[in-house]
Amino acid sequence: MDHADFVHHVRVNEYLSAEDPRGYRRRVALFAALGYAWIAGSLAAAAMAGLWALRHLGSGHVRMAWIFLLLGAIGLGWTSLRALWVRLDAQPDGHRLTPEQAPALFKLLSQVRRKVKGPRLDEVWLDDRFNASISQVPRWGLVGAPVNRLRIGLPMMMALDVPRLSAVLAHEYGHLRGNHGRFAAWIYRTRLSWTRMNEHLAEDDGAAAWLNRRFMAWYVPRFLARSFALARQDEYEADRISARLVGAETAGAALVEIEVKSSWMDEHFWRQHWQSATDQPLPQGPLKALRHLLATPPDDAFAHEALRKALRQLSHVDDTHPVLKERLAALSAPARLPTWSRKGALGLLGAQADAWVQRFDQAWCRDRASTWKAHHQRQQSLKARVQGWRERADSLGSDELTMWAACERRLHSEVDAGALYAQVLSRNPAHAGALRGLLSVREDAPLAERLGWLERLWQTGADHHSWAARRAVAWLERPAPGTAMDDASLKLWRQRLKEAQAQDDAVWDALCTPPWFQHLSRHDLNELEVDDVRTALGWHSPIARAWLVTRRLPDHSQRRAYLLFIDCPQLPEAQRPGLCRQLIQQLDLPGPVLPLCADDELKLADIERHSFGPLYPGPSEQAALQR
Repeated sequence: MDHADFVHHVRVNEYLSAEDPRGYRRRVALFAALGYAWIAGSLAAAAMAGLWALRHLGSGHVRMAWIFLLLGAIGLGWTSLRALWVRLDAQPDGHRLTPEQAPALFKLLSQVRRKVKGPRLDEVWLDDRFNASISQVPRWGLVGAPVNRLRIGLPMMMALDVPRLSAVLAHEYGHLRGNHGRFAAWIYRTRLSWTRMNEHLAEDDGAAAWLNRRFMAWYVPRFLARSFALARQDEYEADRISARLVGAETAGAALVEIEVKSSWMDEHFWRQHWQSATDQPLPQGPLKALRHLLATPPDDAFAHEALRKALRQLSHVDDTHPVLKERLAALSAPARLPTWSRKGALGLLGAQADAWVQRFDQAWCRDRASTWKAHHQRQQSLKARVQGWRERADSLGSDELTMWAACERRLHSEVDAGALYAQVLSRNPAHAGALRGLLSVREDAPLAERLGWLERLWQTGADHHSWAARRAVAWLERPAPGTAMDDASLKLWRQRLKEAQAQDDAVWDALCTPPWFQHLSRHDLNELEVDDVRTALGWHSPIARAWLVTRRLPDHSQRRAYLLFIDCPQLPEAQRPGLCRQLIQQLDLPGPVLPLCADDELKLADIERHSFGPLYPGPSEQAALQR
């Protein structure tokens, strides 16, 4: 099934779920049962064929046909049994908590469970993700009584106060409540089961697995499409349960705070944390710093911009979670910045909180030692490059001066980057890189002067329209104390921002439209931008290789746009859209970039043939290159 057919199936079933919810659930249940019936039928067919072959062989009729039939029956039976025992989550990352280790947390979980009327938790796990999730994992592959497992991330406990963390926990419990909850949980497990099974069968080239592989290739996309509406409805229902427990305002505030603070981590914290590799050859754990930073209110300008971006997002069939705007609307909660949590919920871990932070920091450093070392080496080479620019400062061109200024900022040196940018602009007043750099380091300049720089940046080309307009509107909407608002300028820049966003949406739509291997050329990034991309990719250990290309958009010939092809063979397919969304936020290129993971439709061989060589090799390739 191609992507367009999948979207069509999703939309049709969304309509059916709205028209006849009970009938829709019945059809989903029947289609889910078809998968189990296929496996059971395969086992029965294998048993019958095997017994038939053994009967003939036992009677003395030894023929190759009976031997081949017996071997085929054994192979079909084995692949079917192995499918039933596919492990959904054999061992979660992190550490399992006991009531003795965190009595306050388990007391809160007990209170939430009692009010939500949820099932008993079998396991509670602590990890280092900015997330919380609950799952039901069958004890034996696809069969057996499920284990209810809750996972809580330390960063989320640092970022939210206890009432808002309670809202998150109530949402997770809400997935398992009542009869509808058990049915939705079963469908969720089945979605995960068939997806994992399809991945395993796709890797099995044996002749015995051919029949199961062909069926699953047809069945799994259709089951995911049919059950998509149910999975999304379940998210809304879990939100409503959370609101009944803590109130719609608290539940909505938790959603907004999570969105803003997770965006801050992706866009600012990780970049700053990895910058410390410049002077630190050994990795530094992030959680000790996050403990304070996540409890601190984010910058007001960043928070407004992050919320604005989140509210503009549209739901997509790659993710069953509704977008923030839809979730807030369903709760009748205000779509505005909340009063930030004054104190995180880390105290629920009691006296062991510091020990957990230290333990996860040590594990983080151990797992990323090689990546940190490689980044430290890149930063040292950056220092050497900067030293070369300093020694021949009088002969540098405008582009080299701009890169020099950017590197000085990254190295946190005492060199005045603003003076370097100003030197470039004295030669070329329309140099976009220097204008953006100067605006970033001279935010304390008079507003009229900054607006003049933004006007010049706007005139340089459409690639910079959104950046300039967002900055102008943000500054004009919050004038300095005692200064009157410039209504005329604000009206002008708001109109420009509206036009720029419409242009960006059109460019993005064109960039997201296949076929992927037309109108490609080598990327046009400078060496500093390439280093930035490699650094961002290095934050994600599942990425083995990546290729960056420029994509020419015929209807937007003046705009720069990029495709980033990713090879992450060890990352489950269900987690790949999340990785791509993180990269979209983290990568700061001269134009929009669309990350795409290699899979059954986007063949790795085609990527290698059309993408001019990898920009980012993984650790094994790096070692080979160094040798």
